[in-house]
Amino acid sequence: MVRVFLLCTFTMLLGLVGLSSAQAVWDTDHLEELIPQAEGTLEKVRFEEQNLDQISVELRDNPPTGPIRNCAEWEPTSGVMLRYPLGLPYSLLRDMDDHVMLHVVVSSGYQATAQSNLESQGVDMDKVQFLVRNNDSIWTRDYGPWFIFNGEGQLGIVNHTYNRPYRPNDNLIPLYFGQQQDVPVYSHSMYHTGGNYMTDGAHISSSTRLVYNEAASSNGMSSTEVDALMAQYYGVENYAVLDYIEYGGIHHIDTWAKFLDEENVLVKEVWTSHHTYDDLEQRATLLASLPSSTGRNYQVHRVYCYSISGGSPASYTNSLILNNHIYVPLFGNAIYDDAALTTYRQAAPGYEVSGYYYSGFLSDDALHCRTKGIMDAGMLRVGHIPVREDREGAVSIEAEIVAHSGGQITEAVVNYRHNDGTWYAVDMEADLRGNYLAEIPSPSEPGPCEYYISAGDDSGRTAGMPRTQPEATYIFNHLAGISAAPGAQLPEAALLKGNYPNPFNPSTTFSFTLAFEDEAELSILDARGHLVRVLASGTHAAGDHTIEWDGRDANGRNLPSGVYLYRLKAAGLQYTRTATLIK
Repeated sequence: MVRVFLLCTFTMLLGLVGLSSAQAVWDTDHLEELIPQAEGTLEKVRFEEQNLDQISVELRDNPPTGPIRNCAEWEPTSGVMLRYPLGLPYSLLRDMDDHVMLHVVVSSGYQATAQSNLESQGVDMDKVQFLVRNNDSIWTRDYGPWFIFNGEGQLGIVNHTYNRPYRPNDNLIPLYFGQQQDVPVYSHSMYHTGGNYMTDGAHISSSTRLVYNEAASSNGMSSTEVDALMAQYYGVENYAVLDYIEYGGIHHIDTWAKFLDEENVLVKEVWTSHHTYDDLEQRATLLASLPSSTGRNYQVHRVYCYSISGGSPASYTNSLILNNHIYVPLFGNAIYDDAALTTYRQAAPGYEVSGYYYSGFLSDDALHCRTKGIMDAGMLRVGHIPVREDREGAVSIEAEIVAHSGGQITEAVVNYRHNDGTWYAVDMEADLRGNYLAEIPSPSEPGPCEYYISAGDDSGRTAGMPRTQPEATYIFNHLAGISAAPGAQLPEAALLKGNYPNPFNPSTTFSFTLAFEDEAELSILDARGHLVRVLASGTHAAGDHTIEWDGRDANGRNLPSGVYLYRLKAAGLQYTRTATLIK
């Protein structure tokens, strides 16, 4: 196994900063001058004065065993990572420790001070776990661990190379955290940053083109190679990489957009004279035109971000979701702060939404940038595509329920009510594929049907859909009459299915479905993202399509054993999965 490594070991001086003294930003307890999120000239100069070397970007580990699923921010968490000295208000810590463990990254020189100050500020020290390691900055979102579940249902950490090469201590934090928590870590050399990444937990992710630009300049990778790595290490099948909204700044997507769940995304709104107004309107329109993992287009919600110091917009999108709580940064204007909280409550019903003012929050960063959720390794996950369209007769409800604790599912129930207002419960039964099914019976009279799914396992964990049920529910118009087809739902514009068999030798079959006649291209790429063969291209009719691959390249040569990527380009998007050839 190989690791991203340092060419020398060292202790960073506390004075390592990227701002001049006149622009200095200090931590909450005024202990040190903080390194800014953007890399600064003075930071590089002081780094070089210490004769220190940057992070090596040459080596990487093998990816996790597939199929891989990258965890979304709203999935069950057991903790949150932050760094001391802090760039956060203590009121936030006191609220978070009611629900999760606080994993505090701290150097040995500051540990005693951290212990004393956290305790004196009313933080529950039974809910604090220190990771005592040298570190460089407060930006745990950018350098902290990204979580996946591998093909065996086990939690793992994927460790990107932090795109700040003058902060090598930060780059090592996911490795040390994995060692502390006994979670396997898979490192890769591609530059990335957590603030420029959001994922839906269902194989769709998004970033700005910063990821392509930095991978090209620092790693020599093409955009195709980036997409291939995201598929290999994170299980990303559709990577939506968007243009910048402005020329300057850090270009992180979390400064202007946020996934709230699989179907809803929050996008910043600014005043019409601001230079990002047109681009933000275009991005909001674009996102509303894209299909989510449920097959429906994203529902885009807008949060107005007023002008704070210097004419820059507030960063209300830079919030944190932990379980059933949303923590929102506030900027000191009661009217706009309250309006932002109201927007969240309307866009994410059932969540407990709380706001936190802190004078150090900036336009290009806020609460999300300085925190990183820690996934629950034994989470109970419920996946479900909601019924929203009119249905007739008995309606089939299907869910994927997975107990990552390794225990047994003890409860799987659909709760529903019709016009009479009485709640009823029907047990869900597991099918041969491990999915859970139940039927909501036809009503005596047509009208709205409200429902939610609740589940439990023998570890004592509970979960459901919507995730904030029973406070939040799904509603559809239920018509009396003939039963609807089981599992009927709005079709995706294009759907790439898993190949069969997989692993395979000597051949395998790929399948995809188009909702409408469209241009489609199905290609095979190697593990580095290099094109191996185009299996199909041109206009394809609406419906199902199957294509067999014999394990040969475009020149008819037999390919060696290994993991290959197959990619469908259709409906203006691209979808990627993996296939394993074994000889």
